[in-house]
Amino acid sequence: MTKKAKIIAVFIAYKAEKTLKKFWEEFPKQYFDECILVDDASGDKTFEIAKTLSGLKAYRNPKNLGYGGNLKRAVAIALNRGADIIMDIHPDNEYKPSAIPLALEKIQKDGFEFVMGNRFTSVYKPLKSGMYVWKVLPLLALSYIDRLVLGVKISDFHQGFRVYTKKLFEKVNFEENSNNYLFSFELITQAAHAKIKIAEVPVETNYQGEKRGASLKNSVKYSLNTFKILVLYSLAKIGIKTKIFNQPKGNLKSRISRFL
Repeated sequence: MTKKAKIIAVFIAYKAEKTLKKFWEEFPKQYFDECILVDDASGDKTFEIAKTLSGLKAYRNPKNLGYGGNLKRAVAIALNRGADIIMDIHPDNEYKPSAIPLALEKIQKDGFEFVMGNRFTSVYKPLKSGMYVWKVLPLLALSYIDRLVLGVKISDFHQGFRVYTKKLFEKVNFEENSNNYLFSFELITQAAHAKIKIAEVPVETNYQGEKRGASLKNSVKYSLNTFKILVLYSLAKIGIKTKIFNQPKGNLKSRISRFL
C-alpha cells in the first residue's frame, strides 16, 4: 500500500497581529495534517496570538531573517516534521484559501511537484481585488519574459500562493537562495532547470492598505534582480553554474538541519 502523504500548511508571518485570528478562523484546516506559523521577529503580538490559536503550532525567529530566510526555516520545520506536501500561504488574508483543494489535487492526482497560484485568469480580477493599476502591466510583462526564458507554461510568476513537495526540495539547492523576496523566483528557476513538473491554479486575492504590494522603488529593484536570475539560469543551461543551480550536497535531513 502507498503511504498517505503528510500535508502541512506553513504560514510565514510578519506583523500579522491584525489579521491572524480571522485568517485562522476561516482557514480550511480539514485539508492538513498540521499547520505551522513562523513569526519573523515581528515586534508586535503575532507570536503571542498564534500561541493562543487551537491547533496551530507557533514558532518565532530570535531575529528577523527576511522573507526568504523565514520561508527556509518554515520549510525546514515542516520537512523535519515529516511533510510530503507543503502549502505556503500568507496569514494576512491577501490570498484566499479557495484555491487549496484544486492545488492539492494537482499534486496528489496529477503528479505535479510544484503548484503556483495565478491571479491573472482575468486581467480585471486583481484590479477589482485592490491591486495598484501601475503594477498590472509590468507584472504581465515580467511573466511573459520569464515564460519565454524558462520555457514553463505559467502565467503569474510573482505571487505568493504556492504548494511544494518534498521531492522538489530534494532536487534543488533551495538553501542557497536569497533571504529576501527573490527566494521564490529563484526556486521557480531552479525547478525549471531541474525539469520539475510545475502547474498553476486560479487564486483570488484581497489587497488592502499596506498589503496592496511593494512600493514602486522596491518593485523596480525586485524586477531588475529577476533579470539577473534569468541570466544565471541561462548560464546554468550551458554548463556555467552558480551555487543556486548546483546539485544539492548531502541528504535533505542534513541540509535542513541548520535552519531548525
